[in-house]
Amino acid sequence: MRKDNNYKDKSITRGRGISIVREVIDKYISRNSGGQSLITITSMVQADKSNHMTVGVSVLPDNKAEAVIDFLKRNATEIRDEIKDKTRMGMIPYLQFELDRGEKHRQEIFDII
Repeated sequence: MRKDNNYKDKSITRGRGISIVREVIDKYISRNSGGQSLITITSMVQADKSNHMTVGVSVLPDNKAEAVIDFLKRNATEIRDEIKDKTRMGMIPYLQFELDRGEKHRQEIFDII
């Protein structure tokens, strides 16, 4: 019986690609951020058939959040180049960074309860 070698499960491929990109971004942030704030990647969303990836980031302390987002947006091209150098991905996504306010809202609700 012949195996079909052309079959690829797209969800596994996309999930692995997202985890690789997340790892490279994590290493870049830890190496270049300066260490004045705690920066955590909370979500990564890539639309179907799109070359754009939105990266949700939480920042502690809260007063450093805008500076961190500005830092990440300024260095998005450099981060993308590092993904290109460190991985063998065929299509490198364009990165968009945004502040993830979901965790803060969860804490506020928890405090109310």
